[in-house]
Amino acid sequence: MLAMPTSARMHPVGIAVVMAFLVSSLLASCGSSPSESSLERDPISAATTIDPGPGPSTFEANIRLDPVVTGLDDPVAMVARPMRNQLWIAERAGRVRIVTRDTEWDLAAAGVKRSEYRLEPAPVLDLSPLTTTEGAGGLLSLAFSTDGQTLYVHHSSRNGALIAARYTVTDPLDYSGAPPRSTGPAPDSAPDPSSGTSTSTSTTAPNRSATPPATTPGPIGRPAIDPATRVELLTIEHEPATQDRGNHLALGPDGFLYISTIGTGGGIVPDAAQDPNSRHGKILRIDPSVPEGDLPYSIPVDNPFAEGGGAPEVWALGIRATRGYSFDRSNGDLWIADVGRDDLEEIDVITHGRRPGVNLGWPVRQGDQPSQQAIDGGITASSELTEPALTYPHTDGRCAAIGGYVYRGSAIAGLQGVYLYADRCTGELRGLLGRRGVVLTDKRLNASVEPSTLNGFGQDDQGELYILTTAGTLLIIMSAP
Repeated sequence: MLAMPTSARMHPVGIAVVMAFLVSSLLASCGSSPSESSLERDPISAATTIDPGPGPSTFEANIRLDPVVTGLDDPVAMVARPMRNQLWIAERAGRVRIVTRDTEWDLAAAGVKRSEYRLEPAPVLDLSPLTTTEGAGGLLSLAFSTDGQTLYVHHSSRNGALIAARYTVTDPLDYSGAPPRSTGPAPDSAPDPSSGTSTSTSTTAPNRSATPPATTPGPIGRPAIDPATRVELLTIEHEPATQDRGNHLALGPDGFLYISTIGTGGGIVPDAAQDPNSRHGKILRIDPSVPEGDLPYSIPVDNPFAEGGGAPEVWALGIRATRGYSFDRSNGDLWIADVGRDDLEEIDVITHGRRPGVNLGWPVRQGDQPSQQAIDGGITASSELTEPALTYPHTDGRCAAIGGYVYRGSAIAGLQGVYLYADRCTGELRGLLGRRGVVLTDKRLNASVEPSTLNGFGQDDQGELYILTTAGTLLIIMSAP
């Protein structure tokens, strides 16, 4: 109780007001209802989340998988090139292929209509002389700068090291109004794969008048990459023996490059993912557009160890082996599929704007359960652990989570805001609806691919989603009746 000087005198009404205030304060402290501040806690790190916020709690959608391209060689990643009608695909052996899409103006819909996917016959870049596919190696991820002029690649070197590199992409332009001219070998000549450049033999021009004004640009010619523009951003020593793929990269909404590294196998020490000084078992974040000193990149100032205490590139810890992560193009949340070792798979969400330094737990725990490896080895967490959004066991044939994207396209209204992912061993596609880190619905979708053939997902510039398979097929996810 508050003490009052004996010399002080108070009006009876004033005493009543003070007593009412004290009583209401005591009632509030008893927690009969959650305070507004408690509702605003970070829902990902909080063990219990009170309110996921307004919105639907479930979804309904029928989908189908339509093949749009065949003839690829073990495609593992796809990225849309900004401001172009191009899908760039990584083949595990080291080749980068281009799929172009025809477009025309649809008067009835008052918008652009896309049709006919065409796989360019030769790779735009061939890294096979630099890449090994031993174990889980290979060319496993691609990303573009926002202007589409820089391609980032993540691949295994011949000695098994993990390398993130960049290349400059150029677009020959034809302003004459004539069909695009070849910038490479003649159609009847064999392209040289080691050159990293080649051209399509197609001469189909976009739908336009035969004699456009002189100021009207002609078609964009086939893009080219000069292998001499290669700049190795990061090289992380590693042994290629592991079967766990963890090489992934993505450009974040902040313009920085996010690069994942595996935290298990291949000679990596057991607690590397929890060691801030190790770059294994992490998501790294760098600014690839601004060099600093002898480095071809700089460190974002808010990286957790930018001023010391760990490797400055580290952004998140406790990663085992990411099989795809992606930023929600609507709100910037990062969704991560982290493959488990023995028992559990997990999906993690790092909300946009959250302070860097998130620890996802490996090898202290697998999913949301203590790891036997950590118990046997006495491994402890280096910082507070973040709870996964979802875990699932290795039952019913499931074995490895493959990360997809939050659907933000227009072809499937029922999937809006739903995160799509899959299990590689069963080939089943699933949809997860969540808000503020709370999983509201997680269920199987009515489409799948052959077991053990699903390699990954892709997203185009319209937010539509694709699937890549070991059979060499690119499929688009569409609405079904």
